[in-house]
Amino acid sequence: MRGAGRGAQRGVLAVEAAFVLPVVIAGAMMFMELASIGLTIDIGNTALERALQEFRPAGAAGVDMDDMEDRIRQQMAAASHGYLTAGNIVEVSVERFSSLDAMGKGGDSAADTSSSTQQQVPVWRVTVDIRKDFITPIPRLMALENTNFRYRYQQLLGYLPKETS
Repeated sequence: MRGAGRGAQRGVLAVEAAFVLPVVIAGAMMFMELASIGLTIDIGNTALERALQEFRPAGAAGVDMDDMEDRIRQQMAAASHGYLTAGNIVEVSVERFSSLDAMGKGGDSAADTSSSTQQQVPVWRVTVDIRKDFITPIPRLMALENTNFRYRYQQLLGYLPKETS
């Protein structure tokens, strides 16, 4: 009788493990996905900052917008140490505004006559969209349409006017 009791306990343990183990594995996979998403966001932000450093001292005044977009894409891929490739950087757009006021008015580049005493400083809005595949098969198993993670970065690149004395 005692031998049959132990066998039954082992059977119960095996059934419980069969129910619990998939939940534990799915939880670990979700944790890994969240860590990957956080890493992607952080590395992408740092890579964009490093890519924009080139344009800060020069003012990006003489750079063609298309050339600026290509250079940002290449430098982001290089600054991410191989984590993001040029294929992960889906879109880079650069918009130029004559001043912060013009940007706030929806891109109206007409100078405001009331601020004629202030120096107009150009501002660039850089928008970068990235797309990176998930690292686990959970999205594919759930038959989701998108099996990749998407994120959009936006940064302003502007300069303070020099003080005139």
